[in-house]
Amino acid sequence: MNNPELYATSPDYCHRLFDMIETDNLMQELENDLHNTISVFSNIPTAKEHFAYSEGKWTISQLLRHIIDCERIYAYRALRFSRFDPTPLHGFDEDFYMDGLSEQRENLTDLIQEFEIVRNATISLFKPMTTKMLTFRGTANKLEFSTLALGFCIIGHNKHHCNVLQERYLQP
Repeated sequence: MNNPELYATSPDYCHRLFDMIETDNLMQELENDLHNTISVFSNIPTAKEHFAYSEGKWTISQLLRHIIDCERIYAYRALRFSRFDPTPLHGFDEDFYMDGLSEQRENLTDLIQEFEIVRNATISLFKPMTTKMLTFRGTANKLEFSTLALGFCIIGHNKHHCNVLQERYLQP
């Protein structure tokens, strides 16, 4: 994607995520990514859902849990910013979140369904936003983001992890 304004309204670490996205049509990309992600995770054999490619790495189910958790957090930030809330928001520790689930072995089928529900809620959140709402900038984890940048972060973050899944978990 080539959108200089988007890159200017987000931290540098987001730019590599944006580079994975084909167009600057947020709604189209959210929809496309929804279908792609469901397809990728739906083709995981049940025997591999708790597989980790290396000691100390997340399992495939945990990877999808992480994607869902991050989408919820980014969408919450987008909600706050789209309502012109200037309150700085705290960051989060993804490993801490996963450690809190160490006793839990989630079913991949249930996680796929949850992902679809969360993504549809994200689409519903962004769909009616005005240009003014999308361009509002807020602070999260001491970094500045526009609401629109958060929407594309959701997509790029998801694509990144789907690529990791293909490259590290599913390669023979």
